[in-house]
Amino acid sequence: MTVAERAVEEAKTRKRGRAKPDPFEEGDRVWAVFDRDAHPRFDEAVALCERHGIGVARSDPCFELWLILHEREYDPPCGRGAVQTELVRLRPEYDRRGAKTVDCDDLVNRVEAAEQRAEAQQRRRTEEGAPFGNPSTTVGRLTREIREAAALFSPPREGV
Repeated sequence: MTVAERAVEEAKTRKRGRAKPDPFEEGDRVWAVFDRDAHPRFDEAVALCERHGIGVARSDPCFELWLILHEREYDPPCGRGAVQTELVRLRPEYDRRGAKTVDCDDLVNRVEAAEQRAEAQQRRRTEEGAPFGNPSTTVGRLTREIREAAALFSPPREGV
């Protein structure tokens, strides 16, 4: 069973009421994060999630595109290798053959800029007739939703 299929089954179970939801789960959303890479069932997995109300953060060709957008615009049609090479240039701590990690503490300060770049990129793909074409990412939709949820449920800060 794929990750998407498991997420759908969990959503169905909750809707049927078999699993009694924790009171802290009210209003929660389930998201799946997908790379296009070379996965033959990518579109099928995305459609399955969307049919069942699961949010989808997709990247074409790969998640590293989202990380580049924290630094700058990136718009040439590309493959995974080109994106990873560019990320190494921008973020020397990224090791495409190793842990594939970056300094997230540093990137979080630029997440809103990355969201804006991703939205602009998505508009360009839509104008070209391929809304989720290469290159594009919707990970910014997820990060924006996380920030909005955090703002709703965070205790008020003193002195503000």
